[in-house]
Amino acid sequence: MAFEMITNRQLIFGEGKLKELVNLLKWYNKKKVMLVTYGQHHEGYKMVSGMLEDAGIPYYAYPVSGEPDLHVIDHGRDLFLSEGCDCTVALGGGSVIDAAKTLNMLSANGGFTEEYQLYGKAVTKEPPLFIAIPTTSGTGAEATKTAVVINNNNHLKKSLYHTSMIADIAILDPTLTVELPKKITSATGMDALSHAIESYVSLNASPMTEMYGLKSMALVNRHLKTACFEPENIEARAGMMLASYLGGCAITAGIGIAHIMAQPLGGQYHIPHGDACSIFLPYAMELNLPYATGKYADIAKALGVDEPGASNETNARNAIARVRQLQQEVGAPDSLKGYIKEEPNMEELIDVIKRTTGHITCNPRPLTEELMREIFTLARQ
Repeated sequence: MAFEMITNRQLIFGEGKLKELVNLLKWYNKKKVMLVTYGQHHEGYKMVSGMLEDAGIPYYAYPVSGEPDLHVIDHGRDLFLSEGCDCTVALGGGSVIDAAKTLNMLSANGGFTEEYQLYGKAVTKEPPLFIAIPTTSGTGAEATKTAVVINNNNHLKKSLYHTSMIADIAILDPTLTVELPKKITSATGMDALSHAIESYVSLNASPMTEMYGLKSMALVNRHLKTACFEPENIEARAGMMLASYLGGCAITAGIGIAHIMAQPLGGQYHIPHGDACSIFLPYAMELNLPYATGKYADIAKALGVDEPGASNETNARNAIARVRQLQQEVGAPDSLKGYIKEEPNMEELIDVIKRTTGHITCNPRPLTEELMREIFTLARQ
């Protein structure tokens, strides 16, 4: 067995740990912060900007709303340079963190986002210090080297990545997630669960990613419902924040058919990523079951639904049933019907999927056009 894994240089986790930001910036002797944020009217932004102002640390606030595209990131890179910033702090969900990690890399390496996304431009210089502070619990973007970016020219939602793009420091403070509405809490929670499950059955899974994935699943199973219905429950919020981070570590092993479908179709039909992952996940498990029965039985144990003495197939099906039950408990979507009204051109749809994620080969069941058609048909029920 051989595998490679990269994680953050430093992880800071716990209630109130946001206050560590200023000391970190001072220790690294940073002079001006590029603060990529989800909006200047949120409490988290007011806290961070107030801390920076009180400490006399200059910053430039760059709001990112919605999933980032080429223009958002290239413009952010230009502002980083023109404002004389020497580090990047991301405060927000996955879209904010993806935008931040990419513009931070571009600030040192030059060029345009599309060159790295489509044409294989090499990263040759170490980017400036990058600190990620997530305000949602699902994407695990603070733990990954990958950014998902909408390409304005071909309208695909496609990833780019490099080991230097992972956050140097991740600060996980669950108090930043208490204002999240239930819909976002449930969608991002299902995204975290999909990372954990898909990475666990990936053909590229390693003992490290499996360890992270199983713990992530257990935390989602324990805390997601409470976080949805008791938004100020810090224990549940902390559990989900850690589940998201561990899922991000696990997804180093690669994604499966649920993400292979969710990412491009999310871009094509404007489906929020967490919703798309929620819809496709149980169908992906059903279709993959004959190819990873033992691993799905392991997942049943992590989700607390394994039957001692039962067959692997029985427990694997228990795991799928628990995922569907969790969907219902938190009101996560289970069908594409609400998002796709017209009858799609399947040939065009499959072409989009193949151009976006069709190169991925770590799903336990071989990725074929037939499999894509089958899971799409199931998800439209």
